[in-house]
Amino acid sequence: MTSQPAGGNCARTTLAALLCCLPMALLLPAAARAQAPAAAAEAAWDSERVDSEMKRAAQLYSARDFAGASQIYWEVSQNAPADQAAWALELYAVCQEKQGQREQAVATYDLWLQRYAGSEGEVRVQQRRTALVTATAAPRASGRRAENRDERQLYGSASLMYRGLRREIEDGESDTPMSSLSGDADVYLRASTGGFLWRGRASGGYLADGADDGDSQGRVRNLYVGVQHADSGAELVLGRQRTSDNGIYGYLDGVEISYPVLDNLTLRLLGGGLVGSSQDAPSSDHKVYSLAAEYELVDPRIKFTVYGMEQTFEGVTERRALGGEFSWFNERSYYLLIADYDIEFQEANNLMFNGNWTFGTATNVALSLGYQRSPFLSASNALIGQYELDLDQVLERLGPNQDIYDAALERTALSRYASLVINQPLGEGLRMIGEIFHYELSELPQYDPAFEAPDSDANTTYGLQFINEKTLFDNDVLSIGARYTVGDFADSSVLYLDEKLRFGNGVDLTLRLTAAQRSPEGGDRDSFNIRPGLRLDWYLSRDLLLDFEAGYEYMQQDFEVMDFKVHQGYVLMGVHQRF
Repeated sequence: MTSQPAGGNCARTTLAALLCCLPMALLLPAAARAQAPAAAAEAAWDSERVDSEMKRAAQLYSARDFAGASQIYWEVSQNAPADQAAWALELYAVCQEKQGQREQAVATYDLWLQRYAGSEGEVRVQQRRTALVTATAAPRASGRRAENRDERQLYGSASLMYRGLRREIEDGESDTPMSSLSGDADVYLRASTGGFLWRGRASGGYLADGADDGDSQGRVRNLYVGVQHADSGAELVLGRQRTSDNGIYGYLDGVEISYPVLDNLTLRLLGGGLVGSSQDAPSSDHKVYSLAAEYELVDPRIKFTVYGMEQTFEGVTERRALGGEFSWFNERSYYLLIADYDIEFQEANNLMFNGNWTFGTATNVALSLGYQRSPFLSASNALIGQYELDLDQVLERLGPNQDIYDAALERTALSRYASLVINQPLGEGLRMIGEIFHYELSELPQYDPAFEAPDSDANTTYGLQFINEKTLFDNDVLSIGARYTVGDFADSSVLYLDEKLRFGNGVDLTLRLTAAQRSPEGGDRDSFNIRPGLRLDWYLSRDLLLDFEAGYEYMQQDFEVMDFKVHQGYVLMGVHQRF
């Protein structure tokens, strides 16, 4: 550790001034901008051919030949100028939806949002993706009867990722807190034979951790098989499912039975063992059961679910709740409401509302409100901070007027949050995003008598971001922004800049710069860090992505007498394949 250099505050002021001046670049006329780098490729097709191919695809789409239309839209998205390529890629995803390829459509929307972030259609594509993710949050058959035809389909994704971080403390030691290689796969199987629809999913991976304190581990997120009777719509699913539906939070190792009593109404029964991590093996310690009714309409797109559930741990009822979920989506708005009330605790466990609205041609407003227990209410919360006790021992130590639910509630915090995001176009290629986020966490219980319990924490974050196309070059997207947080324990500010250059043949290069400062309350312990970096995304094909990110970070923590300085470099490399 060394004393603080005299020029430290000057460096911070200079950096802040530089980033704050960057919005002036957004106001430069197009003629004053530099030309795109020579490596930027020209569009392969002229406008006449693009128009011709788009018309041909539209005709196939109208004839419900979605497979034929999708092939043309994909070709246009790879060869047309940026505006027409973006529209074609969006329509390619729509065709995937029409063919029932929902997971592939989500991946295409993600690709769109990476390539065309900040462009005019971003809000519309994000809404399409949100609606699709909501519809496929738990990949299961709907209450409508399956089509009775023979078919087989295998698809999914696989990735291999390296993450490395090397850290050096100035005038001190150096170490490697991160050096890991992870492989992940997510495979879906669908088949229809003999009047039955079969589906299965296997997702998981392995992390080989070579860090100084690393721990290699495997994980299984989903491993199940399901069969649905085509005529009746009845379905049975066996295996592990990652779920946050029907009052079950975690990884369910068990069975799910569903039956459509009406065309739009389905009953579901779930039960089995529950674990909290994909690294955990199946266990019968936590048992859970849930009965749910799901009502769904396609037009308008409305889905309403109610459930009752019970969860036990070592023979003790740790959770018994009633709840429900309501979602509604149309072309200009999206609503999601979730509620969960625990009967044993006689307390609300989770109340959440998400709303998204589009006004005029492109103005978008998103509102989120939340009231949640942290962690979620459970009798086993009584074990928090009591590391040498089991649940039976806690029960034995309870007073005459206290039950396990009182003990658990004392050790469970309450969080409240509200956020508002406004996405507003300001001109051709220029967009402003403003946000405000407020979060409160109730006073935590004193888990250990030797340590004073922290007070409640509340903070409010204000953010402003500008995204502009063709700012410095003809093929770039510049994003600059700032966030300022006022909190009970500390105030902080962040300035950031991303400059994305879109080259031909699916190559994107992003230059990044982030600077942050944090000032704790009542002390001279300010911290400061700056992190420059770059990221490369290279789409070798529509299904194969190579990505690389590297950067350097300098961190400085001020104390009354000395400074604590850290230098670290990081690298991320990955290959991702869809099939």
